[in-house]
Amino acid sequence: MKNAVKWSSLALAVAAGNGLLASQAMAEGEGFVEGATATMYNRTLYFNRDFRDDVGQSKADETATSFLLNFESGYTKGPIGFGADVMAQEGIKLDSSPDRSGTGLLPQYNDGSAKSEYMEIRGALKMAILDDTILRYGMHMLSNPVITYDDVRLLPSHYEGYSITNSSIDGLFVEAGRMTDRGERNGSGEREGGLLLDEDLTYAGGSYDFTDNFSVSLYGAKSEESYNRGFAGFDWTIPLTEGTSLNTNFAYYDTSDEDAADGNEFDNQAASLALTLNAGNHAFGVAYQQMNGDGRYQYTDSEIYLANSVQYADFNGVDEKSYQARYDYDLAGWGIPGLTFMTRYIAGTDIDTNSAQHAGVNRDSRWERDVELRYVLPAGFFEGVDIRWRNATVRQDINLDGGDIDENRLIVGYTWTLL
Repeated sequence: MKNAVKWSSLALAVAAGNGLLASQAMAEGEGFVEGATATMYNRTLYFNRDFRDDVGQSKADETATSFLLNFESGYTKGPIGFGADVMAQEGIKLDSSPDRSGTGLLPQYNDGSAKSEYMEIRGALKMAILDDTILRYGMHMLSNPVITYDDVRLLPSHYEGYSITNSSIDGLFVEAGRMTDRGERNGSGEREGGLLLDEDLTYAGGSYDFTDNFSVSLYGAKSEESYNRGFAGFDWTIPLTEGTSLNTNFAYYDTSDEDAADGNEFDNQAASLALTLNAGNHAFGVAYQQMNGDGRYQYTDSEIYLANSVQYADFNGVDEKSYQARYDYDLAGWGIPGLTFMTRYIAGTDIDTNSAQHAGVNRDSRWERDVELRYVLPAGFFEGVDIRWRNATVRQDINLDGGDIDENRLIVGYTWTLL
């Protein structure tokens, strides 16, 4: 699941580009050059998805590698500091063919074949006022419940627009912005619209840490013609005994379009509650998620901070209820530091097959089983190399979200610190 504040390894690499780490540089009095950082991130990904319904393409199977160079300046000294960021990225095809393309790793020609490579360079200007307010114009890698960049393939998506963040009150982080353009995760161009085509997206919200163990988030967003969206959630960890704690995560979305002029009125309420018992190297989790309203929860990138949005399915059908059981184990307990294991099972029921969005769907239930094994080398010449194998098995109606699939992803990543 996605928490109210979400950091992936790549997100950390570009965090300062969002202005989220800029206040530290200002507080230390660093300058434009003195406070600069630069990283190079490489990801190689093998992606295989077998379609099990014997209809159309039998599988999507490709391998590609990518490089992402992220440069972030410091801020000029003084009460108002100025800076600039640049991100350059390239994706390179290693293996593909027209009969098995379409994994989302690479852009495609009209005949279905994958392009050999794609690349782009984006940048942004930023300004820090005192040590707690950041203004930014240009490229954004946003990560909040109502607009979140997509980083589930080879390279991430991104946005163009302007934003402001503030952290002047201890424990409180607030932000607002307007995104006018969006860059796809598997392409080198941008198209108009923050999330939806030709529609700017305006957002505002923030989070507050009441204690080290309890935080709340509240956000709102509007896509010009299509929807209004609100989000509320909290994350609460209760220490039980030495090495044991109980985490509770709640998320709620309310999305609607009441503009009768376009004829596409809908409303959706989506909520999830997840409980995780952490006990030493073990973690046991359960979650419940429910959809209400006359439509699905629909999204563009990764702005779905719900417990049962997992590797393949989101369990976001009209009126769908879903249940999850999950187990994690850190194999440091077996003397293998850096190696972790996860498995989960999610079952969805009560899908409204009479809804217009589910035309042709004849089964109101589905399930997904995921397994993940991850190893981050803890020491030695290859220290920091991140190797991950992800497996998913999905069984659902052929006319629902792609039907039955078996999926495997092998991902190898590494970040070099250049500055």
